[in-house]
Amino acid sequence: MRAPDPEAIERAAPWLRKVRAYCRVQVEGVEKIPQGPCILAANHTGWAGIDYWNLFITVYDDAKRIPRVAVHPSYFRFKKVRDLADQLGFFEVSVATSTEILDEGGLVTFFPEAEEGNFKPIWKRYRLQPFKPGFARVALATEAPVVPVVIVGGEEANPTLGRLKPLEEVLQAPVPIPVNLLPFPVKWRIAFLDPVSPSTYLERESPDKDVAELMARDLRHRMQDALDEQVRKRGHPIL
Repeated sequence: MRAPDPEAIERAAPWLRKVRAYCRVQVEGVEKIPQGPCILAANHTGWAGIDYWNLFITVYDDAKRIPRVAVHPSYFRFKKVRDLADQLGFFEVSVATSTEILDEGGLVTFFPEAEEGNFKPIWKRYRLQPFKPGFARVALATEAPVVPVVIVGGEEANPTLGRLKPLEEVLQAPVPIPVNLLPFPVKWRIAFLDPVSPSTYLERESPDKDVAELMARDLRHRMQDALDEQVRKRGHPIL
């Protein structure tokens, strides 16, 4: 596993701060990120990946931590993209790699909706898609706390009409149907919720109960309520 390159991150940081300024990001609860091993579980919003960049620079600047992120394998298909992803702390989705980072006291970011989240059509705006339970399995295995994160903005900034499934089969990568290329100037919000301890679920573990699925469902419902609240707080997307 390759460690992030601090110099590469410092070179990228000014550009990410410009993106955050353009998005007029308002942040709540970043102080809830604990020290030591921790998982961030965030919703996807918009097809362009600005949700992750705004989250990355917020955690880097405000919490003084580098949030490693589990991403789709397609990020690693091309050498230049792979090298940049490695330098900034991306890694291909893997329970083993996630566990290794957490065992070293690191911070791992998951987007449990996966590509179904950022490529969902505009008529499903801010409706969380079913969570893949991998992040919960990692949390239960390592007993690392999970900080749910809700992000508002991308679904107006970079909306989609869905996905081009036939082309995805050829390219072996998610392909959106974008409404626009450059992001619309909407206001963003990022809210960090109270940490969730896996011990609450480990107490209920039994051979006939998948507590990872239960944990993923519980966090999804909790995040949906918080997401609705953040949309209300933001008000008009642009004004």
